[in-house]
Amino acid sequence: MKKLLIPFALFALALSLAASASARLRVATASTYPPYEFINARGELDGFDRDLMEEIGRRIGEKILWIDTGHYDMVIPTLITDRADVIAAGMSATPIRARRVLFSTPYVPTMACFVTAPTAKVEKLEDLKGLRGAVPIGTTQDVYLTPKAEKYGFTVKTFAKIEECMWDIVTGRTDFTLMDVPVAEKLLTNPNFKDKTVRGLTFQLTGAGKALAVKLGDTRLKEKLDGALASMEADGTLDVLRGKWGLGKK
Repeated sequence: MKKLLIPFALFALALSLAASASARLRVATASTYPPYEFINARGELDGFDRDLMEEIGRRIGEKILWIDTGHYDMVIPTLITDRADVIAAGMSATPIRARRVLFSTPYVPTMACFVTAPTAKVEKLEDLKGLRGAVPIGTTQDVYLTPKAEKYGFTVKTFAKIEECMWDIVTGRTDFTLMDVPVAEKLLTNPNFKDKTVRGLTFQLTGAGKALAVKLGDTRLKEKLDGALASMEADGTLDVLRGKWGLGKK
């Protein structure tokens, strides 16, 4: 009888190793927000957050399985319904979102700017009076801007993607949008939008900064992510990635 225990133990160990080898850290994103995440010319997911999570995966010994929701407002639902373990989507760690997810240490600040039609000049919020705005639904920009519409006398509509907001400006149906500064710098050089849109008021939208997110209560995974981020900060890897993708420091 004892002899049978050894093969069974080896079999159980083999199953455990196989499961471990096939395990993946499931990371939800939305490939609509360059330079944080986007689909490159080869049809592949690319951007700062992809590089960041792949490096974190190497440091904590996890292979990354990317889940591209395609829509920013779907990343949190994907996490909280247990279809993902982490969100890496250029997400600002706002107090409202912190009710639903647990944030890592922030890795870059959330700096925002208005992008407008050349005929519209936005240097302060009062300049929005009478203008038509557009923002991606569910973003920090949406949460910040939409409640201010009545007070400052502008209208605002939402789209799934920031590029759709830009196209609405180019085609004359919208006067302005609001986005992260690195995203604006990327899109303003795009031939479709260059010289047809201009940058306006720049300001720090929240003090929280961009962060990764895990499920509420998942402190073990948060600690792993924070540890990897700290080591990347210490050895200069984060600065290299920020420089590569045109992001500022914390």
